[in-house]
Amino acid sequence: MKNNKWIAPAFYFGTLISSVGSLTFNLCMIAFMLKAGFSLGEATLILGLQRLIPAVVVGIWGHITDRLSPRPTVIVVEILAALLSVGLLLLWKGADTPYALFAAVSVLRAIIAAFQAGSRVKITKLLADDSYASNSKHAIWFNKATQGATLFSGLTAVAFIKYLSFEAAIIFDAATFILNGIIIFLMPIGGEQESTSSALASWHQKFSDYFKFNPKAAKLDLLLAIAMMGTVAFQARVAGLDQSWTALFSASYGLAVWSAGFWEKGGAARIPSSPFWILLGIAYIMIGAYGQASWVTVGLFFLKDLTYWMVLHRISGHIQTDTPATHIGGVTSARMTLMILILSTGEILVGTWSQFVPLWLETVIRCALVFGVATYLMKQNKQRVGASERANF
Repeated sequence: MKNNKWIAPAFYFGTLISSVGSLTFNLCMIAFMLKAGFSLGEATLILGLQRLIPAVVVGIWGHITDRLSPRPTVIVVEILAALLSVGLLLLWKGADTPYALFAAVSVLRAIIAAFQAGSRVKITKLLADDSYASNSKHAIWFNKATQGATLFSGLTAVAFIKYLSFEAAIIFDAATFILNGIIIFLMPIGGEQESTSSALASWHQKFSDYFKFNPKAAKLDLLLAIAMMGTVAFQARVAGLDQSWTALFSASYGLAVWSAGFWEKGGAARIPSSPFWILLGIAYIMIGAYGQASWVTVGLFFLKDLTYWMVLHRISGHIQTDTPATHIGGVTSARMTLMILILSTGEILVGTWSQFVPLWLETVIRCALVFGVATYLMKQNKQRVGASERANF
């Protein structure tokens, strides 16, 4: 399998295309629902439920993917998601769309799509060898193919919103599901049966496993999520009355995912992660001090997101390396559930405290947490003895 050099690029291309389709659908859904006369609350409720309910479902049943072969699981999920997209296409009638039914189908599709997360990561594990360098490379490419899709989805969404229709966006989304399913179907993946677990663990075992295989990486993972929680609300807060800046902050976020991945593999891995934590804190302080949306702020957001992804790519590499293929589905589900709960809770908190907590104070609090982690890591690195092939925390 590892001698077929086209397999990994094909897998990440398919994942990227599918991710772009899903993110484009979400952006278009908000825009076209508002055009049709639905309220912002009605549109964002669907968007919120598409994140929270799948997180709960995956948190309870996501470990089942450890018993399933990853390739057939992804294929079936992509087919079902495409079929539900057809259902959404039939339901969309503009202002006459049956809201409750449209929302239910949207959330059901999000649940099914989220179920494959563990299987996708298992494929990245099978594509890698046993070394940290290989696992880190594939973990980074997976992050770029999923989270990095924001760089492209914004552009495609603008095209659909300005020149096409919501129906066209739904068809595009369905087509990306089908295309990725075909790519996965044509891929020969070795070691699938060996990567499945014969025993079905309890639903909470995957959370224990998440902290078991690399406790330090898991704890840093959560602390980083807390420092970044409420990303969208924070962007909107800084954007102020001109929310067009939010789109630029989001595009900067996607660019940071790709840039961090290239720099991490291009030599930055030799640098301990503590300087990146420090730069993250400095970026927050500067955003709070500047206090208004401008191209300078876009640059500061890029610095913030770049350092965030430098750290997160590294954490992902450690977690993927240390987690056995037979447990990677469950650990991925646990990690995804905790991340979504933290980040989504942050959206609510940032939106609430923005009424009485000034921006500069919020950034100081975020910076204090980040600097605390950086101080701890620097002390740990001083006590570290010997060299390692791994990028240092």
